[in-house]
Amino acid sequence: MSKSKPILLCSTKAGSGKSVIAIGMFLKLKEEGFNPGYFKAIGDAMDLRPKTKTDKDVNVITAVVARKFSKEEMCPQFFNPSFFLDEILPEESQTVLEKIKDHFESMKDKTDIIILEGNHNINQYSAINLDDTVLAKEFDATVILCAPIKDDDDINTVISAYNYLKLKDVKVIGVILNGLSETAFVRIEKYYKPLLDKRGITIIGGLKKSRQLEKPTIAEILEAVEGELICGNYITVKNNLIDGFIIGAMGAESAASYLRKGVNQCVITGGDRSDIALAALNANTNLIIFSGNIRPAPRVISVAEEKGIPLALAPGDTFTISEQLRKIHTHIQPNEIGICRQQIEDYLDWDKIPK
Repeated sequence: MSKSKPILLCSTKAGSGKSVIAIGMFLKLKEEGFNPGYFKAIGDAMDLRPKTKTDKDVNVITAVVARKFSKEEMCPQFFNPSFFLDEILPEESQTVLEKIKDHFESMKDKTDIIILEGNHNINQYSAINLDDTVLAKEFDATVILCAPIKDDDDINTVISAYNYLKLKDVKVIGVILNGLSETAFVRIEKYYKPLLDKRGITIIGGLKKSRQLEKPTIAEILEAVEGELICGNYITVKNNLIDGFIIGAMGAESAASYLRKGVNQCVITGGDRSDIALAALNANTNLIIFSGNIRPAPRVISVAEEKGIPLALAPGDTFTISEQLRKIHTHIQPNEIGICRQQIEDYLDWDKIPK
């Protein structure tokens, strides 16, 4: 089978569904008899317990490819997205680019087609000349623009990003829109697809929000709130999913009634609220976080150990923790790759993607 041009998945911003698309495409290509590869030029250094310098999305992709390629082959470079200038200066970027290209060429030799996952957005790392437009040209890749859609302003961003890529002489195959709500998905079908079609912009599809893929793990929650487990084994519970959050600030009687309605919930309360904690431990609770780093009473820890429910301390107050959780960025888990494959089947026009 002849080699195909690499396909670079670019984002307008976070939440574009890029990783879902990459995993789903990889599985679909494999089913069709291709020998696909995956490559992410620059990953985010993880800061989980235990700390490991591996991008989270690459960890999941490793499960998809069944370790056909090593993590180092798939993602050769890591930066802190927020403070990368502490790690690299603009004049050093060419050396880093050459290293990335060497790894890319090695992957290219072993595959028929490579799915490239771009940066968090098309402008990221522009300051060091390692943004997606540079990578697209260096890899001679065609681009699929992936965009999260919440409201009409997001379609402005899509058109601007598309025009920018064309201005940079990057070949764009088309766009995939990710409806972040049921309303957004309806508007994609009713307004945005016809609008883009009239502008000559190819619509490859519109993903539909998946509640399952949005559920955070205990590991992601602990990272977001800078939490520390005081009960439970991190390795055992880190991938457990949380369906919802409850702030335990009400009276014990009201709390007990409210908590019984939840499923796989995370409860945030003060270490001095043993009544709330014990009520949560007798409900469908997957995690309790105690604010202000205040340890709960020994009785609470004893019951948690008996029931196998993890407890954690976090330095913030309940409001701060709530804000941290509101901004949490979830990642696909290995047992969710089937959902990614189904999204490709249900919502993309596969024939519009060149193979």
